[in-house]
Amino acid sequence: MKLKTEGLFDYKKTLGFYLPELVGTDKENLIIEDVLTHQAGLQAWIPFYLRTLKKNDEYKPGFYNKKATDKYPTRVAKNLYVVKGFNDSIYKRIINSKIENPGKYLYSDLGYYFMQRIIEKLSQKTLDEYVSDMYFKMGIILTYQPLKKYSISQIAPTENDSKFRKQILQGFVHDPGAALEGGVAGHAGLFGNALELAKLMQMYLNKGELNGIRIIDTAVVRDFTACHFCPDNRRGLCFEKPEADNKKDSPVTSECSAESYGHSGFTGTFTWADPKNGLVYVFLSNRVYPDADPNKLAKLGIRGKIHKAFYDALKN
Repeated sequence: MKLKTEGLFDYKKTLGFYLPELVGTDKENLIIEDVLTHQAGLQAWIPFYLRTLKKNDEYKPGFYNKKATDKYPTRVAKNLYVVKGFNDSIYKRIINSKIENPGKYLYSDLGYYFMQRIIEKLSQKTLDEYVSDMYFKMGIILTYQPLKKYSISQIAPTENDSKFRKQILQGFVHDPGAALEGGVAGHAGLFGNALELAKLMQMYLNKGELNGIRIIDTAVVRDFTACHFCPDNRRGLCFEKPEADNKKDSPVTSECSAESYGHSGFTGTFTWADPKNGLVYVFLSNRVYPDADPNKLAKLGIRGKIHKAFYDALKN
């Protein structure tokens, strides 16, 4: 959104326009608008870490080391470093992954790996540097790799990962693909608290401005938070939107206006903004601690029930 405001980014262009390494592949002509609304035909996700494990879930030789060295520079978790260049093999697998059912909505995190490359190329900064600089200007504290800035006692544990990292994750991103990228990824890895997330959502409600600092153009916020392919696909650009069809499941309570937008995450994160009444809702949860199953949060509809309670309070 910021790069679009600066005239550097156009979602009507193809991935290949920004990433020449995709020229000649079936990803070259994917329209970024389709990628950001999850209808480009990309796979939902790829469990990259499985290639580093034996059938008994032990690590295959050569992939990991307990200490950081020139050969093992990237920290995946406590006392766990992945071999140099593994991020290149991740990217290659994404490029070689199958395109299936283009035009049909399927949430995919693979597109955000491409977005990270585009952001870093256009900004000439690493994603964590770019994000840190942008949020700092607004007085928002959201960060990658939180252990570099905060004590572990300030960070909620995420999961007891018995299969991949074989430890309780605390201060490390839950997503395995993002972890193998060192915790800085386009689709996961951002840490913060409810207040900082509320500030971010308020900035969107203010159409790109917070504390007197304008980061994003008003028209860009309006464009990205609007539904682009309704009624078949309810998504905004990256943003979740309410489902207009009563026969389909909606990510939010029916009280939310059609103009509202937000995000729900795998670990229980949920935030939503409604321009119609100025309501910002933030629900943070480490629901995957100690483990990811069963997903009682979703089955019991906890987030939606609390969200509805706020709307009921507004009516009263």
